Amino acid sequence: MKKPFEQIPFNPARWPFFYGWMVLFWGVVGVLLSVPGQTTGVSAFIEPLIHDLGIDRFDLSVAYMIGTFSSSFLITPAGKLFDRVGARWMGGGACLLLGVVLLALSQTDHIAAALAAVFPGRHALMALLALLFFALRFSGQGVLTMSSRNMIMKWFEHHRGLASGVSGAAITLGFSQAPALFSGIIVQRDWTGTWGLLGVLLIVLFAPLLLLFFRDNPEASGLIPDGRKHAAKNGAEAPRKQFTLPEARRTLPFWIFSIAMALQALVMTAVTFHVESIFTQAGMTGADGFAIFPPSAYVGIATTLIGGWICDRVQLRWLLALMLAAMALNLVGLTRLAPGWPIAVIIAGNGVASGLFGLLMSVTWPRYYGREHLGAISGLCMTFMVIFSAVGPAIYGGFMKWFGGYTPAHLLCLAAALGLFALSFRARNPGLRSVAVD
Repeated sequence: MKKPFEQIPFNPARWPFFYGWMVLFWGVVGVLLSVPGQTTGVSAFIEPLIHDLGIDRFDLSVAYMIGTFSSSFLITPAGKLFDRVGARWMGGGACLLLGVVLLALSQTDHIAAALAAVFPGRHALMALLALLFFALRFSGQGVLTMSSRNMIMKWFEHHRGLASGVSGAAITLGFSQAPALFSGIIVQRDWTGTWGLLGVLLIVLFAPLLLLFFRDNPEASGLIPDGRKHAAKNGAEAPRKQFTLPEARRTLPFWIFSIAMALQALVMTAVTFHVESIFTQAGMTGADGFAIFPPSAYVGIATTLIGGWICDRVQLRWLLALMLAAMALNLVGLTRLAPGWPIAVIIAGNGVASGLFGLLMSVTWPRYYGREHLGAISGLCMTFMVIFSAVGPAIYGGFMKWFGGYTPAHLLCLAAALGLFALSFRARNPGLRSVAVD
């Protein structure tokens, strides 16, 4: 039943050009539509929520952490469901769910007022926000992002790095513009109107578009990755081993890559969350901290594009080692934070690490473990990343509270990055006996 559905209302095999490029475009659109569920999108709503709901900043942070942490446990099951039903249903469904959640968030003040009449105190409001953040993070950061990225990776093999590089650069650029865009709309329509507008657009416009143009894999349309038509069996490439999730978990590279990506997610989230405090403590201003993000984004875009071209030609463990080295460089700059060279080191290290992080998050799993169980395998890795990103700000905040500064937290992450750097050279492709190019 799946193959006919993939060819309705049109057959991608009859598209004027290789439909994988359409998949690349709509996959990028899908990830960008997840921005309201990403930290970079939520950040624009934090101050208005604190002001209008009368909630303490710490309580809001805890509610966000609980929601994010809780959502992580459903991402792996969602990945397994992705393997069964495909990108069209998962992407369109996640977009629809995200729109519904945004509509609910737009009514947070009214729901909170109703709850306060029955359950006075701050705990009912925190529970409401934690529940809404759970749904927001699961649908946006989790399922919609995973479905869109995995779909792109299924349509490319020899050009998988190139596709990942192009998509990663476009996504980085889009994400970097989201806070300013949302803030501008909030000024015009208030935070309730902004979430309501985004919810309606996702439900009415974008969910049907994703359902129309998303396609799970090329084989269902008589194509194969990279655009060549199916020929005789002797003209097809020899299939590689398709790992199941339990088989992938038994390989060392899975854990090296997963923990490395989770650590990068922790550092990115924690530093972004506390950037104003980190820079203020170093004798600078919060504006100095925010100023590092645009140049870091430009470095990340260039890294993603160059890395996408390179990763089709080299072993991925070398790019992983480079990502960890850049992460270590970023952390060294943070431990020595001051005007001058530490800022340049932070921008370069964070930019390179972030660019390679997005690339490896997409390319690694299909190349190392195949496409058949891609949702389950990538879903487990994303579970780790979401957990680490949820606890990262709390860990950094705890070190600030207990030790009076962030340097011990930076040094702990630096030690972990260096340990993973040493292990990264053992992260060979488990699906190939000969790994001249994995």
